[in-house]
Amino acid sequence: MTDIATLEQLVRDVGIDTALKLLDIFENDVEKRLAAIQNCLRQNADSTELRFQAHSLKGLCRTYGALAGADSAMRLQDACDRGETDTLAQLAQDVCDTVPADIAAVMVAARTLKSDET
Repeated sequence: MTDIATLEQLVRDVGIDTALKLLDIFENDVEKRLAAIQNCLRQNADSTELRFQAHSLKGLCRTYGALAGADSAMRLQDACDRGETDTLAQLAQDVCDTVPADIAAVMVAARTLKSDET
């Protein structure tokens, strides 16, 4: 679920070309954080790193209007905070499944804003 109002505000603040550049950076950062989450799962890392990555993803997704991704990351962060180790793998997988699709939707919406501007 893309928050179009957030994208529109970003475009008003920095212009469409800069917004698209920032979104590219955002997309790359998200990919790194998802890889870190997958790495935590493979190595059975403690929940501290998993929580850090989930928290960072939550903020990034909200900043750029990827609300479903933000909600998914928040559920993982909350489970880490509560020490619910039995649910972490499933919640982390949900993040890895939800966030990329949400980011793709944000990118499509941003490109639509650009085409509307021209």
